[in-house]
Amino acid sequence: MHFRRLLLHILLWSAYAAIEIVANWPHYDDKQELFRQTIWYLPVIALPFYLIAYVLVPRLLWRQRKALFWLLMGGICLLVLLFRLEWTHWYYMFFYQEDIRMPLAKFSKNLIRDYSVIALGVCLKIIHDWDRKDRLTQQLSGEKRDAELQFLRAQIHPHFLFNTLNNLYGLALQQSPHTGDYILKISGLLDFILYECSDEKIPVYKEWDLIEQYISLERLRYSAERLDLQIQSTQIPGDCYIAPLILLPFVENAFKHASTASGERIRIKIDLYKKHRSLYFQVENSHFPAPSPTLTHLRSAKGLGLKNVEKRLHLLYPEKHRLQKIQGKENYLIALQIDF
Repeated sequence: MHFRRLLLHILLWSAYAAIEIVANWPHYDDKQELFRQTIWYLPVIALPFYLIAYVLVPRLLWRQRKALFWLLMGGICLLVLLFRLEWTHWYYMFFYQEDIRMPLAKFSKNLIRDYSVIALGVCLKIIHDWDRKDRLTQQLSGEKRDAELQFLRAQIHPHFLFNTLNNLYGLALQQSPHTGDYILKISGLLDFILYECSDEKIPVYKEWDLIEQYISLERLRYSAERLDLQIQSTQIPGDCYIAPLILLPFVENAFKHASTASGERIRIKIDLYKKHRSLYFQVENSHFPAPSPTLTHLRSAKGLGLKNVEKRLHLLYPEKHRLQKIQGKENYLIALQIDF
């Protein structure tokens, strides 16, 4: 890496020298003098550049010590002026043994050229450093996002298991004949979640299959007279993908809160459809503000499931999703739109 960087710098300074020679070629009868002066004056530009780009910028500018940075920059500009004066004097003394002073007009032109080249080099170095810092920041942000997503996904399984075990406990207390079927369906759901939902994205129809399996599980808990369930879904193309377990928590939440009042008729309506380049998902459930004390202790009152999925939506679909939660007197509506 250091050798490649050294080679790059040599190539860049060689390119600069070549440009200087080509630009001044018509103005010099003695071409050897042109080559000699071009090489001789390189340190006047290179040394200030390296001092600013590799000392002042990282140690002062990037550390927010800007006042000192600009103060030293002014000092370096003055040093470049003095350096060029003395370097010109030494040039003529070394090659011609004469003390020749450069005309002010030519000296000013060369000095402005020196400042411009140094400034351009420093700007390129700052841009390079900024780009590297930005890429590092994006990498760290991506790693943080991935870690947070993994943490949120790891929370889903225990949360789902907690709710289903509570429901199973309720069936067992009632000595329901559906308890065995319920256990079997839980096993199938967990198998689906563990092995089918391990990818970053899955087809929407797989998520819908999971929802249907969960609904069949919930049907075991309620009689047909008590559960008023309406499901509408259009055919979703097979190439339409979403993150796994994004939709299921909303259905789970609907069943959980729709049943807060024992004996009341439970109404749940689920709609899923795709229009243009957006997926629309709506879940509406009956809601009773005064929950039964007997059922309250069986539920996760903290609302972990919805909070979890909202965080995942913000991480996975920033600026590409809209989530509405509408609380009515006796109903609760969640409407989700995901743009592709």
